[in-house]
Amino acid sequence: MNFFEQQHRARRRSAMLVLLFILAVLGIVIATNLMVLGAFYLYGTIQLDGLIPFSTWLKQHPRIVLWTSVITIGFIGAASLYRIASLSQGGGAVARLLGGVRVDSASHDSRHRQLLNVVEETAIAAGLPVPEVYVLDREAGINAFAAGFSPSDAAIAVTRGMLESLTRDELQGVIAHEFSHILNGDTRLNMRLLGVSFGILVIALTGRMTLRAVAESRGSGSDGRAIMAGYFFGLLLVVIGYIGVLAANLIKAAVSRDRERLADAAAVQFTRNPHGLAGALKKIAVSPLRATITSAEGEEVSHMLIAEPGGLFTRLFASHPPLLERIRWLEPRFDPSDLKQVQLAPMRPSLPPQIEAPLPALSEIAGLAPHRVLAMVGNPGQAALLTAAALEQGLTPTLRDAAHSSHDALYLVLAMLLHADRPIREAQLEKISERLPQAPLGYIENLAVQLSRLDRAQRLPLFELAFPALRRRPPLELRQLIGMVDDLVRADGITTIFDYTLSRLLRQQLNETLSPQSVPGRAVPKLYTLRHEAQTLFSLLAQSGHAQTNDARTAYEAGMRHVLADVPPYTPPDPWVELLDHALLKLDKLPPMVKQELITGLTITVLHDRQIMLAEAELLRVICALLHCPLPPLATAIDDGRPGKALGVSGSTAI
Repeated sequence: MNFFEQQHRARRRSAMLVLLFILAVLGIVIATNLMVLGAFYLYGTIQLDGLIPFSTWLKQHPRIVLWTSVITIGFIGAASLYRIASLSQGGGAVARLLGGVRVDSASHDSRHRQLLNVVEETAIAAGLPVPEVYVLDREAGINAFAAGFSPSDAAIAVTRGMLESLTRDELQGVIAHEFSHILNGDTRLNMRLLGVSFGILVIALTGRMTLRAVAESRGSGSDGRAIMAGYFFGLLLVVIGYIGVLAANLIKAAVSRDRERLADAAAVQFTRNPHGLAGALKKIAVSPLRATITSAEGEEVSHMLIAEPGGLFTRLFASHPPLLERIRWLEPRFDPSDLKQVQLAPMRPSLPPQIEAPLPALSEIAGLAPHRVLAMVGNPGQAALLTAAALEQGLTPTLRDAAHSSHDALYLVLAMLLHADRPIREAQLEKISERLPQAPLGYIENLAVQLSRLDRAQRLPLFELAFPALRRRPPLELRQLIGMVDDLVRADGITTIFDYTLSRLLRQQLNETLSPQSVPGRAVPKLYTLRHEAQTLFSLLAQSGHAQTNDARTAYEAGMRHVLADVPPYTPPDPWVELLDHALLKLDKLPPMVKQELITGLTITVLHDRQIMLAEAELLRVICALLHCPLPPLATAIDDGRPGKALGVSGSTAI
């Protein structure tokens, strides 16, 4: 199952979640009505010292059902909205809810540094911004989870027990498993499940509070019958509430169970090492604490964990396949008796493997076939991990430190956009000084000098590396940064592909960070209705990789024929920036399976001349990113040595 099929299934699971939630709320409303009607009927007959027919009594109190239903639905809805609102800061809010502490890149703890290194490598390989990383220091069990409404606000958290027990390969298997959840949209669904489960659970919490309040009022001279009614009311609320808890667990099992096996499979495909993740699961199986989460919110996030805490209740309504079954799937020859040999000795952190040999060319990895490149979308492999490691290891200490600093990451992004021509650069620095009077212009220029010596293929990974530090800046400053980047891009009147790539990735990721719960607009089911937008996209991509107009037209037509029977004429867009922005905004509303065909066609256009220029690779990556279909770095993108291709306003190619 590829990325697009996973996305399609995620949409179907979201629809199923809504249906199951409605059914659960309906069941709770019916049960609550029966409870309230019974309580009032019995209390009324006691007051009258005699029984009256229930139907007669109900006719005398017709609004009880209405108000009970309204109050119950409102209560559940308000509780769900409260929990979702409390998570508005994204995945990091979930980690902090469980007592997580963000891992700082300046940490001297070798285990923390190894964890950060593995997460950064995996993110760059997947073509995603690096998520925030947290450690649950109070949790000695072995567990981990990923959370967030989108890749831009995602966070990964691991327990202290995991850091102390796993080898680097095992840790990499776990992190690859969690990245699969981020890539496939599982984390967004999990965040919604958090709100749903809390809304249903709040009935039980209210019942317990009622019982506690009644118990405290017993000695205050209250009416005995009122106390009995309070006990009865509170007890029934608890019963109804735990029916809701049961419903919530059934929903988690129905929505989540098969995703864990798919994430296990994705982790193996990513790392090409089934023994890494299998080793981690074995250590969970033999650990005295297993996957225990002691936090009070542990039950709420059980569906997000890599392994559920033990217990009869979770086994009956598990959102994960059995642990031994998952190990056997990863290692078909696994024998449960082998667990006796598993050691939980403290892990010795190891350095990342040094990349000494040249990276394999894409022609060796994927045969330059469109379907092979398409398979990389949302599905990075071991080659992407090696590429990511090489790209990261090639950074200078100054650039790496700036990317990890919440203070300097902003200046690093600005330095990436400084022009090589001195007069234009001075105009850009003046704009920076106007918007950020305290900005260290000399330091920014120094960063720009170091960036000019950097391999051009390392620039986008460096930006992804800087994103966690960047998103920690104040929201107002981040909004100002978007405008400032646009000013720098327009300073020379020509927008290069790299300028466009960086500015649009920055805008998308910061907007999703500032509004993590934003909902996409109305879906567009057919590509034909967006044929003019597709024409813009394919024309620009063909133009960026072919110097001759006839070659570009042929490449354009080859890709467009894959997606449309009636191919519009090749027309390079003018002005291309505004038209491309509009096209991508519209095309992002296509369903996943249609996006698959669109990206296949784009890849046919790119590979028509059997090579990938760096400008094409960067543009293809940003197109895929803005369509929410992340593409890993392409190792064979050819740097032609030119300082960034730029498309002129007339549609011609300017160098």
